[in-house]
Amino acid sequence: MEKRTYHLFKELQNEHWWFAGRRQIVASLLKTTLATGGPGLTPGSNLRILEVGCGTGAMLGMLGQFGEVWGVDQSTDAVEICHALNFRNVYLANEFSMAPNTVDLLSFFDVIEHVQDDAGLVQSYLNYLKPGGWVVITVPAFQFLWSDHDEVNHHYRRYTRPQLQQLITRLGLQVERMTYFNAFLFPPIALARMLQKLKRKFVPAPVAAMHSDFERPHQSLDRLLQKVFASERFFLTKLNFPFGVSLLCIARNP
Repeated sequence: MEKRTYHLFKELQNEHWWFAGRRQIVASLLKTTLATGGPGLTPGSNLRILEVGCGTGAMLGMLGQFGEVWGVDQSTDAVEICHALNFRNVYLANEFSMAPNTVDLLSFFDVIEHVQDDAGLVQSYLNYLKPGGWVVITVPAFQFLWSDHDEVNHHYRRYTRPQLQQLITRLGLQVERMTYFNAFLFPPIALARMLQKLKRKFVPAPVAAMHSDFERPHQSLDRLLQKVFASERFFLTKLNFPFGVSLLCIARNP
């Protein structure tokens, strides 16, 4: 991603509706799914957790409730921001090392869409994962939602459930849970992106002139969007959504 994007994320990640809602949803799904995996897989456990592509640390604090967390990222800017925010166990990806078979939970939050070889990225970290360990992945969903946001953030693709299922299976992992999320806000987001796509057919623009979706709305609107988005966690304890702007998978190492 661009340097400016990392600094934007640093400013937005604590309160912006998307970051806050995603944390609440992922935390809820981890609590309910991991709790089925045996003793110790609950909040407050002493799990060893590795977040790949941790960016500016938006998810590190949430993961900390489950155990000790390490983060890696390919960006020097991201790592420096994490250190400034007091996330000390964060390293450049090419400088990171850990003993094999020592990680309980491996996470990729909106990361694998940024690389051409998504399977290769996940595979390169699986050697750290214990047998029976967990992998959690979130990705943007549905290629027809492609927009300026994807261009600015240097995405290679958006995913459908079958595509992510195929990727996880090819890696030899067992899917425990897969669901779309950000479903309640799907209609207005889809409409806005399709209108933007139509506009780009007539008014092309270079990537440098495009804008990410991550802009701070008015405070009252931000709070409303967060409540709507985060409320999905109550439904996701019982069911999987058939559509959404994002897709989540929790898988297990055999």
